[in-house]
Amino acid sequence: MSDLEISDRGAVRVLTINRPERRNALSATTADELCAAVQDAGRTAEVGALVLRGAGGHFSSGGDAHAILGVIDDDEDAAPIRLMQSFHRLVQAIWDCELPVVAAVSGVVYGGAFNLALSCDLIYASHDARFCQVFIERGVAPDVGGAYLLPRVVGLHKAKELMMLAGEIDARQAADLGLVNGILPDADAVHAHALEVAAQLAAKPRFAVSLTKRLLNSSTTGTLQSSLELEAITQATILRSPSARAGFRDFLDRGRRTPGTATPQTD
Repeated sequence: MSDLEISDRGAVRVLTINRPERRNALSATTADELCAAVQDAGRTAEVGALVLRGAGGHFSSGGDAHAILGVIDDDEDAAPIRLMQSFHRLVQAIWDCELPVVAAVSGVVYGGAFNLALSCDLIYASHDARFCQVFIERGVAPDVGGAYLLPRVVGLHKAKELMMLAGEIDARQAADLGLVNGILPDADAVHAHALEVAAQLAAKPRFAVSLTKRLLNSSTTGTLQSSLELEAITQATILRSPSARAGFRDFLDRGRRTPGTATPQTD
């Protein structure tokens, strides 16, 4: 039985982690299935955005303890590395995907699941969402890209507090820290809102959205000069695209059709 349920709502593909009996705990199999699904969606012209959620009212409790203990007890030295590589491929697939990925989180958002959500482009949470960088409580270090992703959002010292003290925060605290884009009443409402936002994103020029995501994701990994160089290459490429031509022509046409206004200026 698959750990993942895949469905399409128009141009939005919904990926649902489907292990409610384990609060959607993440195993290597789950990560591999999610990674393949994200990559497949990126190659599908009819899909314009993704929603990532969990079944049964919880996003995910993080790494599957049974699977992790199996790795701990495995005599093969490479077993822990293989486990980490599965999760790293997933995070990289979401980060590199040309489609925007919207996380709809509710209930527990613990450990690796917290960091999986951070790899997405937008996060919406229900009022009952509970976030925790629980790793130290389990005697391990943060994984699933958390040490890279969390400081980008909350700053270095707050990230250290969240990871070293491993305290739980609620949806309102997460919003105050900039970890989520909005709070909805319950799991059904957050799913519906994530679908609505994803549909809006899917309706926008795909190439422009993809390159905007790439620019933003790379914005803090180098110098201003490297960011400006990437921006120049990106913009020079997209300015020749049909979507840019159509967008600017429509902008000018709307100005000409509005009586009593000056011809609009480009940005």
